[in-house]
Parts: sequence; structure tokens; C-alpha cells
Amino acid sequence: MFSSENNLINTDSILGNNPNINLYTTDNSYGLNVNHNSYTPASQVNNIFASAISLTALTPDLIVQNVSAPSTTTVGSTIQLNYQVKNQGNASAGYSYSKFYLSKDATLSNDDVFLNSDYVTNIGAGGVSSESVALSIANGTAAGNYYLLSQADGYAYVAESNKINNIFASTITVQGTNNDWYSQNLKDAGLINLTRSLAADGNLSRKDMIDLFRDGEDNSAIDATELVDLRTIVNNASRFTMLDYVRVLSGNVVNGNIANQWWTGGNTSKTTLGNLFAGSSAAQMEKLIGKWFLGSDRPTASSSANYQAISGSLFQNGISTDDIKQGDLGDCYYLATLSAIAQEKPNYIQNMFINNGDNTFTVRFFNNAVANYVTVDQYLPTDAYGKLIYASPGSSYNNSSNELWVALAEKAYAQLGELGWSRPDNTTNAYSSIEGGWMDYVTRQVTGLDATMQQVTNMTKTQLIDLVNSNKVLTAGFVNGANYGVVNNHAYTVTSYNSANGTFSVRNPWGYQDANLTWEQLLNLKTYFVWSNA
Repeated sequence: MFSSENNLINTDSILGNNPNINLYTTDNSYGLNVNHNSYTPASQVNNIFASAISLTALTPDLIVQNVSAPSTTTVGSTIQLNYQVKNQGNASAGYSYSKFYLSKDATLSNDDVFLNSDYVTNIGAGGVSSESVALSIANGTAAGNYYLLSQADGYAYVAESNKINNIFASTITVQGTNNDWYSQNLKDAGLINLTRSLAADGNLSRKDMIDLFRDGEDNSAIDATELVDLRTIVNNASRFTMLDYVRVLSGNVVNGNIANQWWTGGNTSKTTLGNLFAGSSAAQMEKLIGKWFLGSDRPTASSSANYQAISGSLFQNGISTDDIKQGDLGDCYYLATLSAIAQEKPNYIQNMFINNGDNTFTVRFFNNAVANYVTVDQYLPTDAYGKLIYASPGSSYNNSSNELWVALAEKAYAQLGELGWSRPDNTTNAYSSIEGGWMDYVTRQVTGLDATMQQVTNMTKTQLIDLVNSNKVLTAGFVNGANYGVVNNHAYTVTSYNSANGTFSVRNPWGYQDANLTWEQLLNLKTYFVWSNA
């Protein structure tokens, strides 16, 4: 019971004898202390109550929105892009940088063109930052349709809950200017981009042109726009410092050549090929590339011959008249002239060949002193035993010491016939088409030098001696009967004059059965001499 007067409480009646419960009083206030550590209830198993709770991580999430930029611009110009970065996460985002790209599709990839970056300050949860950035379209950009990619947190400074939604893609058209030759003169977007890229070094090479031709094969055909563009590129060869042989061969592919009407490919019969046209198939383009750049349109050989890849190198130990050995082909006039050039002007032989580095060689000839070209590969006709049958007969196809220049020059001359000007009376792509001929036009076609043909009866001995002692290309032809060790209807190289015994030495292109003839014997044989005028 409480007593208001003396603050006395009868604790015994209330608390009993429990030592863990105490009564205290202070300033007429009373309290009850219970010692939980000491007190043990009858049961502990029902003390816990469990309820579910969801814990959400606090992370930012940045996106780009409300992008405003021109839909059209020009090469070399600068555009202003306005945009917003929104933090749609539930935590504040620290500073970041937005990045901007020019892309051919709506997906960011390594080949996209980086344009600029833009600083973005801290953004609170749910906040928005309005931004503006200048983007420059480089002068080298190809005209065409693009995507403008805006990327939030481009350098990944912010630990976001979602990185997949950082890209915003908008479309933009880039137009050419009067300073952009490619956009102004070419129409196909693929060829514009590739030509600009390949010509960045100031040159379109053989490989570059092959790549451009094959780019035109997209969708398995060459459409009208691509054909016009390819012709424009070739017709502007000087702009790209294109080497002469690349220009000529490229022109044969896209502008046409009489030789394009047929494809032989080393077979005994030919099939129709044709000049390139709008709608030409990729297969036709590949054959034209093969014909002019890869040497795969090989001339028809003997029906018993097999083409095999020949080991060896173009030249072995220099260029010599003795490199020439005629095989099973009546082209003595051609090989005798090559032998004379090798003796007097070996640099003409050296410069006759361009090694393409892929087991093909482009071979130069002259048509009225203007260079023209064909390409040969390293496949040559062999017999059943793998031996060469034409120039350098008997050489094994797998002999690494083979010297190839004579056999390749012979093969190139057979291919050249199809162009119509080297052998006007026989224009097939076949070894048989170069049988029989005279040395004067070969001299012109191989060296570009003019040549004279004259019968010995219209010359003096002194004139002939002077020709022999000069460095002019000099050959002899016998068509009036065999005698004095020479073969009738056969051409020779005139190699020297022996003043001691008064004889002129002539070399047989067979590689054996040479002859030494006096002036009188040459007169009796009614010999024809052919020499270069320089």
C-alpha cells in the first residue's frame, strides 16, 4: 500500500522474496527493475517472430535521352548536338563522360568513328543533366547514311546497375562537298569508302585494284553504279599515281579488250567470256581478274602436255644469251631475238618482267612503242615425265635451279597474240599461234626500239662488221637452203666477228649446232639480217 506521507511501501506483500525484482523510489516516483539475465522463464522456444523484408541496392543507372542534332550534314563540317543524361537509378551518380561515334549501324563496334566526348557532372537519383557538344565530321568521311551513337558514361566511370542501355542511336546523312573527290565522282558507298582507304597512301596498287574489283562483286553481280565507279577510278589513274601496268591491266578488266571474248585456261578449246557489263556475274569478274592479273588464262598447249607448277626462279646467275634453248615449238625467230637482246641489252630483259610476289609475273611488250602487258603464272606445259616441252626442254618441273624467264617470256608471247596486234594473222591464245615469224617485229615488241631488216646482198661486209661490234640487237634468218652448217628456215643470233679468220659466229636458239660463216657464205645463203636501230 502507498503512503503519501512517509513514502513507505510494504514490499513484502508485493515482491515476495524474488531477488531479481527490486523496487526503487526517487522524488516520490517509483520504479520496478527486473533482472532479465538472472530470470529464466519456463520456455525459450517461442521467443522468435519472423517476417519477410526486401533489401534494394542503391545504384545509379545512366541513359541518354532527348537527343537533338541535324539530320543532314556535310563532310568537313561541325554540328551541335543537344542531349540529356538521366540517372534513372536509385542512387546518386558521380561525374562521367558521354562519348559520340559515327557508325554504319546502330551497334557500337571497334570500326565506328569516334567523334568527341563530353563531361557530365554528378546527377542525383532520378535527376537529369542537359548537355551540349560539338561534333566534327572529318574531311575523309565518305558520303552516305550513318547512325550517330551517343553513349552515356563512355569511359565506365560510374558503377551502374545496367550498362546495356547506355547507347542512344539517331540517324544522320553525311553529304559530300566540292572538296571530296570520292563522294563527288563515285556513287557506290562501298567503293567510296574502300577507294578512299586504299588510296590513303597516295597510290592504288595491283592488290588494291583487285580488292576494288572484288568489292564490286557484292550480291554476286556488278551493278551499273559499281561498273561506272570502277571505270571512273581506272580512268583517273594519274590521280592515284597508279603504275602503268596496273592501269593497263585494270582498263582491260573494266573498259574491255578484244581478248576478253574468250577464256582458254590452258584447255584445248575456248569458251565465251566477254567484256564486263552492268549485271555481270561475280564469276565473270573473277575470270577477268584471273586473265589479266593472275595469269590463269593459260594458252592451249600440245594435246599431250600437262600444265604443272614449275620450281625455280626467274633468273639464275644473271641473264645470258645461252639461257635460250628452243623446245618443241617453231618460234626460233622469237627465241633468237630474245637471245640477241640478252647478249646486247640484258636490262631490257630484266625490265620486261614484273615479279608480283605471288608466283605470277606481269610481262611487258610494246605496241608501236607504247607499253602493253600480260600476266603469266608459274605453270608451264610438261610431258608425262614432268619435263618442260617448249623453251628449256627437258628441265624437270621440280628442279629448284630452273631458270624461268625464257619459258615465261614464250608463254607470255603466246597469250599476247589474243590481243590482236602482235600476231594479226593468228590471234588465238595458244602456243601454236606463235610458230613462224620474223625478228624485226619481235625486236620492236620486246624492246620498244625500231628495227631494220635487210638482205646481205644490199649490205657491205664493213657494215655488217660494224653492226656486230655495236651493241645493237642483231639476228640472222636463212630461208634459201641449208648449207655451211646452218638450218634452213631458221633464225640465229649473230654473236661475234672473228677478224683472224674472217668468220661471223651465229648462235642456234636450239642451244647447239651453232655455225661460223664467212662473208661469201652469207652471200651464198642470201642471209637476211635484222637489227635494232639503237
